[in-house]
Amino acid sequence: MKTTPMRWSRFSLLLAAGLASPAFAGDPCMDFKWNIAAERALFAGDAKALAAGASATAAPTVEIAQLYRLTLADQQQVAFAAAPGKKMLADGASAGLVRLKPSAAGGYRVSLSRGIWIDVIADGKTIASTDFGGAPGCETPRKVVLYQLPANTELLLQFSGAADADVRVAITAVPPTP
Repeated sequence: MKTTPMRWSRFSLLLAAGLASPAFAGDPCMDFKWNIAAERALFAGDAKALAAGASATAAPTVEIAQLYRLTLADQQQVAFAAAPGKKMLADGASAGLVRLKPSAAGGYRVSLSRGIWIDVIADGKTIASTDFGGAPGCETPRKVVLYQLPANTELLLQFSGAADADVRVAITAVPPTP
């Protein structure tokens, strides 16, 4: 039986050339220090519209692995559960709160389409982030903040200092390392 050598199709060559092209290498959404394929997939889908609460009691609940388009309130009208960890923008900024109750303890990523401040609050105390990254010029996502979160504890996610009244948000579990 005679075998023929494998030939590259024009499509394969174009695809290979496209992946190595400066346009792909210069994609601002590829500038994260981790693999954020799961987050990118969520941001490519439809977002569930949700109004963030202006207080802890009005904060709606969000789920893991769901993309939300949050509508934020005027920051001056928001009653924060704890003082934001970063000085807030002046008049015109937006803010809001949502609830989250992870069923498993572990590492989680909060991905945001904008460069706004986020605090995670448990029992009135702020949980410090363990790492963060961003890709200026990208909104799918723009910013990713990592946290170690406890299981079965109701948490408040506080967003503050937003220049716009809407932000897309997704919370995902950090994938296990191979």
